[in-house]
Amino acid sequence: MWKKTIVIFFIVILFFSCSDDDENYFYGFLPIEEAFVPDEFEYGEIYNLSVKYIRPDNCYLYSDIIYEYDLNARNVAVISTVIDDDNCIPLNEEREISFRVHALQQEDYIFRFWQGDDENGDPIYLEIIVPVINFNNNNKSAYEFKTTHTKV
Repeated sequence: MWKKTIVIFFIVILFFSCSDDDENYFYGFLPIEEAFVPDEFEYGEIYNLSVKYIRPDNCYLYSDIIYEYDLNARNVAVISTVIDDDNCIPLNEEREISFRVHALQQEDYIFRFWQGDDENGDPIYLEIIVPVINFNNNNKSAYEFKTTHTKV
């Protein structure tokens, strides 16, 4: 009796583990409509920045935010998981997300918030420059590390 039960159990597990789970989603960017940053950063302080974007329909789910380093510039974009479904319900819902920045560079921060691509496929950015003030000139090794940035 036990042998038949165990064999049936393994057959059921094998059947479900080999089922065809087609991936019906992909990742895409959502254009940033608006960005909220301080007028200036005080060196060494941590700041909350936020961006607004439009969720076009219920098949777009917030996934993450890209915070990409490019010398003293930061490229920022909203990543969405997009469910590939013909039954999506239009929303055009405005959403806002926040993330933290630890001001650890002495140069001005140049934020480039992705707003889409032009007709040639080149990115369009909302660019905002935030000056850094009150840094200690004795600290020459002050560089920003990726681990200082966290999502809120």
